[in-house]
Amino acid sequence: MREYKLEDLCTTELQLVIQKLESPSYQCVHCHNAVELVYIEHGSGWCAINGIVYPMLTGDLYIIPVGSTHEYYCEKDLRYINLLFNESIFEENERPLFHSFSGQTTDRMPDKYTFGPDLQKKISSRINELNVELFSSAPWHLQRGRALFIELLVFIFRNAVRAPGICASHAQRQLGRVLSYITDHLDSKLSLQLLAELSGYQPDYFGKLFRKEIGVGVAEYICSRRIERACYELERAGKSIDEIAQETGFFDTSYFIKIFKRNCGLTPLQYRRKHAQPAR
Repeated sequence: MREYKLEDLCTTELQLVIQKLESPSYQCVHCHNAVELVYIEHGSGWCAINGIVYPMLTGDLYIIPVGSTHEYYCEKDLRYINLLFNESIFEENERPLFHSFSGQTTDRMPDKYTFGPDLQKKISSRINELNVELFSSAPWHLQRGRALFIELLVFIFRNAVRAPGICASHAQRQLGRVLSYITDHLDSKLSLQLLAELSGYQPDYFGKLFRKEIGVGVAEYICSRRIERACYELERAGKSIDEIAQETGFFDTSYFIKIFKRNCGLTPLQYRRKHAQPAR
């Protein structure tokens, strides 16, 4: 699993990152050493946080604590904004606000809120103003940027009562359990029957539910996760193509090469040569 570090993403002295993004079809399982807010400006998809699946819709705000695993599947029209930050951006008297978002209090905020159209416009406006200020060359732009960021968090905190946190349904929790199992057993045979039994549903119903909530079929999802794991291993030295094929559940190396090339446009060896990380 990949971990993205805030210090590697920051482009200013503030430990704060804003990324305005548009619909990658799939963002693989990863975590951060920072708190992440994901705000959906437009579109739909799904997000899994610590193995619990939530549908992503316009106006949704996800609060992802430090170290929480998460992944996204985005439809073509999705636009979203990521904000990543840590405790260093807060003054001493502001730390309780940070703790509300970081999950360090007993009354921590839920993973997901859905805001109505009136609040959506206000949140988007505040984020856009913050984004402009952070990359401005005007005097004191970082100081004002920090102030705008604190104002944004206060605005979200105060208005959360108008957008009650969303609790995952039983089906979403069961699917989250299945996603976690798939992640941990990519080197095993993963049949529809087995995964359906884990979910507690009949195979036909489970297959339809999975496609409805996740946006792709079970086999397609498993293949995408195996390719993602293979890419991760290919970028690192030490394992042969045969070993990676076995560890990602393809078992037959020729079949692995064929499926990998179909999905990535390169053979595993070509991908390794292009993306291999330099030895440290």
